Amino acid sequence: INAEYMGTINRKFIGTMKCASNFAYISKRKMGILKDAQAGKKRGDLEASFDSEEYGDEDDAMNDFMGEDKKISLATAKPTSSLTAKPMTASIRAKRIMPPGGKKGPKQEIDTNIVQIEIGTVENSGPYATGSPIFCVHCQSILNSHSTSNIKKDEISHKSIWTCEFCNGKNEIVIAEEEIPKSDTLTYVVEAPALGHGKVEEKATVEDDITVVFCIDVSGSMDMKKKPVRKGMMVPVQPSRLHCVKTAIATQMNEMLKTAPKRKVGFVTFDTKVTLYGDGSQKPIIFEKDKIHKGFFDLLEEAVNYSATYMANPISTAHSALVSTLGAIQAEGWTALGPGLVVALGLAAQGKPGSKVILCTDGLANLGGGAVEKMKPADAPAVKEFYTKAAEYGNQHGVGVSIITIVESECRLDMLSPVANLTGGDIMRVDPFNLSADFAGTLADKIIATSVSVKVKLHKGLQFRKEQEKDLSPDLSLLTKIVGNARRDTTITFEYCMKKPTALALITDIDWEKITILPFQSQICYTALDGKKCIKVITRVQSITHEKEEAKKFTDANVIGQHAAITAARMAEKGDYKGARTNAYMYSNLAPTQSLAVKSQVKGLYQEIMKNEISRAPQTDSLTSCINKAFQGKIAKKQLRIQQNIF
Repeated sequence: INAEYMGTINRKFIGTMKCASNFAYISKRKMGILKDAQAGKKRGDLEASFDSEEYGDEDDAMNDFMGEDKKISLATAKPTSSLTAKPMTASIRAKRIMPPGGKKGPKQEIDTNIVQIEIGTVENSGPYATGSPIFCVHCQSILNSHSTSNIKKDEISHKSIWTCEFCNGKNEIVIAEEEIPKSDTLTYVVEAPALGHGKVEEKATVEDDITVVFCIDVSGSMDMKKKPVRKGMMVPVQPSRLHCVKTAIATQMNEMLKTAPKRKVGFVTFDTKVTLYGDGSQKPIIFEKDKIHKGFFDLLEEAVNYSATYMANPISTAHSALVSTLGAIQAEGWTALGPGLVVALGLAAQGKPGSKVILCTDGLANLGGGAVEKMKPADAPAVKEFYTKAAEYGNQHGVGVSIITIVESECRLDMLSPVANLTGGDIMRVDPFNLSADFAGTLADKIIATSVSVKVKLHKGLQFRKEQEKDLSPDLSLLTKIVGNARRDTTITFEYCMKKPTALALITDIDWEKITILPFQSQICYTALDGKKCIKVITRVQSITHEKEEAKKFTDANVIGQHAAITAARMAEKGDYKGARTNAYMYSNLAPTQSLAVKSQVKGLYQEIMKNEISRAPQTDSLTSCINKAFQGKIAKKQLRIQQNIF
């Protein structure tokens, strides 16, 4: 099968699992090291050889992806125009790269072994499978359409034996002919909707019935006005931040009144206290200092108890009351952000799955649960736990939390971002004069599944690269990611590589020289908006190549670009801004020359990180803004929001 045909097959893979290249690249030198391992060569010599192999004379990643049209200045590591490559020094061959600045950076392994999974495609659940998924008892992979040639009848017991294509383990299975998977992509319904979970209605009705709660910071700093710009003798009047927020909300309410009249809308504000307005039809409930210092679940329970009364009316009947309530809101006091978020979650969670909390703030939480201003190191675990509880509650109830912060303000998004990440919300840092457009974009993004988690299975000769140890199985070939609520643009990416030769040498039931294809499988577990619980299984195989040029010939620059952005953002969340810069720089040179536009965008990310490197305590808001700015254009901005997982 030629490369062009393989490219066609891979690109048609339902749009749910994409690879950066049509081929899994495993270098000849690695195969040679594997032979040495099988021959009993000493472990220490093997590991040293394997570690340096990735950037050796034959397989040097920097030379490979940069040397054709760039050369490296070791003093600054900045690319300069050249038609020839400068020979690589021993320091780079030793698997160290020179990031901008001239200092040795962290070990990097950059190649085209990247896979992207589009979680949002669970909205199109079909085709549905007959029966239940059959798991391999050895490695947790699921029987799939590529397993059919590995199912044999035992001549003695007359039972079906499935030899797993991922681990080579033997499985005794009972399966009817109609239950054998016929498609690369199948959806299994593992649990029907609970009785009374929700009515099966037309999609438009489901969307109209969601609840939207605006959680508004009304602390004293929100009364701040943008610095006036003098034009001759005239000084234009500048509205306050709160005025801009109120104007943007009023605009969106008018739009929802026209397009979604059954939608329920409510307000929660926070300053030194938390005020629950709901739909404006009732007298506000005020949570004073004694209440906002309550435990997370005590405060949440109280908010839930008020939800039926305070969120009873759709915007078609509550619009006038909402407008009047919004106009009367004034700014004063401190910033009880954490308690305000909890009360807003309690209201929104009683709506249909897909409901939203839009939190708008310009400062640090400094009062009540989740306070981060002047936080002592000993208090950090408790603060992190507070926001983790908020994220988990939103995930369980299908509520997306979007966090909108004002530029030129400090918000500690490193603490708040997990709430948005796990619930499928947005994180945006905006100019107050552009709030209306940002609110509109956030409201337009719909949650299409809740409680989403993903398991990705590799062949037992492969392992994941650059992933957290807690997310991996002991043999490093199974990755588990908690996604939370998913939107149509929710995407995760990952990298893989060959296992160490000493580990491969212990796998004696596989002849590695005869392996020509490698299987990949993602198992997306989710709860649909109608309440049914499903597993979407996507399986594909990829041909192996030992030739660098063949791996690079047919690459998907969009996959590379998205992975570069997500990886850089993940590094920045940990405060590793230099690593984020280096990562973006390396991937910018991995993008194929035939995709100059995308390559330019990845380089734009690197340049923005260079300009905005933060040396003090980590704050991801600046980098998030950089990514959104650098990747506007052919790569959709929505697809690049940070996930922790992403991910």
